[in-house]
Amino acid sequence: MTETYGPGPAESPLIIRLLIMHQLFRLVLGQKDLSRAGDLFSLDDSEIEDSLTEALEQIKIISSSSDYQTNNNDQAVVEICITRITTAIRETESIEKHAKALVGLWDSCLEHNLRPSGKDEDTPHAKIASDIMSCILQNYNRPPVMALAIPIAVKFLHRSNKELCRNMSNYLSLAAITKADLLADHTDVIVKSILQGNTMLLRVLPAVYEKQPQPINRHLTELLALMSQLEQPEQYHLLRLLHVAVKRKQPEVAQKCIPFLIGHLKDSTHNDVILNILTEIAGYEPVALNSFLPMLKEIGERFPYLIGQMARIYGAVGHVDEENLLVCPSAFRTTSADSCLTESADLAF
Repeated sequence: MTETYGPGPAESPLIIRLLIMHQLFRLVLGQKDLSRAGDLFSLDDSEIEDSLTEALEQIKIISSSSDYQTNNNDQAVVEICITRITTAIRETESIEKHAKALVGLWDSCLEHNLRPSGKDEDTPHAKIASDIMSCILQNYNRPPVMALAIPIAVKFLHRSNKELCRNMSNYLSLAAITKADLLADHTDVIVKSILQGNTMLLRVLPAVYEKQPQPINRHLTELLALMSQLEQPEQYHLLRLLHVAVKRKQPEVAQKCIPFLIGHLKDSTHNDVILNILTEIAGYEPVALNSFLPMLKEIGERFPYLIGQMARIYGAVGHVDEENLLVCPSAFRTTSADSCLTESADLAF
């Protein structure tokens, strides 16, 4: 009778992992056999799906070896295997099953150099991170996957790789649409990344503000100072953030915003949006607008189509300071409303 034995104490998890894997993965990853790596694409996705977690864990061991960054054979084996694995995960829709191993490999890349060389070529670990990123973060609508991924994703924002950072920002923006609460815990990191030049992440801030306003409020003045450097879509997201912020009726936030908003009111691209924000502020902090009424008068005469919105601001200020209504633009009296007062019929002047 032949006795069989399980793995002894000297047998490592590596051997157990190799025994579990599909035999072709076992050959390619166990022996780092580049000549057979392409054969993985001849297998059906369903045939290898049960092996993917073990294969990812083996790739993590290979890519963490001391000579990986100079070993072209190992890099090629890993690159082919990751492509095959991520394809199989997408085709079998098994991301949740393998997310832990996938994120674990992704996280391990942070322990290595990700900075591009002088030729703008990605390092071996930056290539791994990039290949895995899309597979993980395309599943931004799957909360269990995002719960694992987002704490790792934000770490890449400060790792001196602009391309990784840009792509990461795109995916985080999508995640903010469906799971802003998962990003909220990382608001401070996101704000600092924006201030360091990653302005694409501005679109994330309106979504996380309700959960974590304080990190944004602390840096609000610095964020507003970016306005002149931003592209038009990014300017829009910054103004959206302000609209969300002022709706919380925080006087200190309103006071920071008003000079900035008045200063950009002459920009016809955004002046209607800006007036909506100022109208919101006038509803609960009208006194803060008193000293800016002459500037509003000047802008109202320059842009007559804004008079209706401005009248509401004058009306709100008039409740607390009738004297300032003397600066009411003459243009207001030429509209069908006939005066500042009739624009808000319920106000008494």
